[in-house]
Amino acid sequence: MKIVELGHTGVGKTTYMASMYGALQKGIEGFTLRASDKSDHTRLLELAKSIQRGKYPSPTDQRSEYNFYLQYQGKDVFHFNWADYRGGALREKQDSEQTQLLIRDLREADGIMMFCDCQALARGDSRTNQIGRIASFINNAINQGLDHPISLAIVLTKADLVEDIDESILSPLKGLIESIKVSELVQGAILPVACGIEPTNVEVPVLFALHVGVYLKAVYLAKEIEDHQKMAEYYEEQTKGIGGFLKELWDEFQGNITYRDLARSRMEKAIEKYKQYEIIIEPTQALSKYIYGEG
Repeated sequence: MKIVELGHTGVGKTTYMASMYGALQKGIEGFTLRASDKSDHTRLLELAKSIQRGKYPSPTDQRSEYNFYLQYQGKDVFHFNWADYRGGALREKQDSEQTQLLIRDLREADGIMMFCDCQALARGDSRTNQIGRIASFINNAINQGLDHPISLAIVLTKADLVEDIDESILSPLKGLIESIKVSELVQGAILPVACGIEPTNVEVPVLFALHVGVYLKAVYLAKEIEDHQKMAEYYEEQTKGIGGFLKELWDEFQGNITYRDLARSRMEKAIEKYKQYEIIIEPTQALSKYIYGEG
């Protein structure tokens, strides 16, 4: 699964990521997060500790990439890639390497996280957030040949510094919100967060984004199990009757693969997939319950 994170320089993405990672080390409803790279793990935890002391990281412009494992009850259940785009890619020309990479990643993404500075929205400043350019990138990705379900989280950073978040604040996002509503493949949410000494809701955007991927993996595994079982039953059926019995004897004598061999192979594959399904079904239900209040 690929998650793409984008937002203008200074909107608070690095602060969010570190705060989110720190919060998920403590566990949220049984879920934790593990960075594949130990240096990423160390860096993010150090940043999270600094943020809780009121020291925030400096804005950066380069694309960063991380690999994480979502864990449930201490076990790895889902691997995902996180591409973090900073303001540089949003300011560059359409044919620049960074911009082309962003366009490709957005089209391949299973989850998109768009970051907006809530304070800037409250004072009517859409330029600081570069909402028009970001929305254009996202609209192109979801309206031009999207062939798979994705999640789209509009993350409002610094929400604790805004007294009232109402529809007027969200007016610069109206076009994008309408695109989400009419799309059958996009599952969207507007999620205010606050990072700092007392982080609020920092785990929600990433768990919302991951829910789509984890759910689809569970659905896919269930379909694979069903297909293998049906084929095993079909092959087993071919061994019945005098004709099937004689063919099995002949194939066995000739050293050919028999229908019974094929049936056994399919059942073994079904059992293998079921073991994977067993690992992921409980986390899938737990995520649904946490995000939507349902199992």
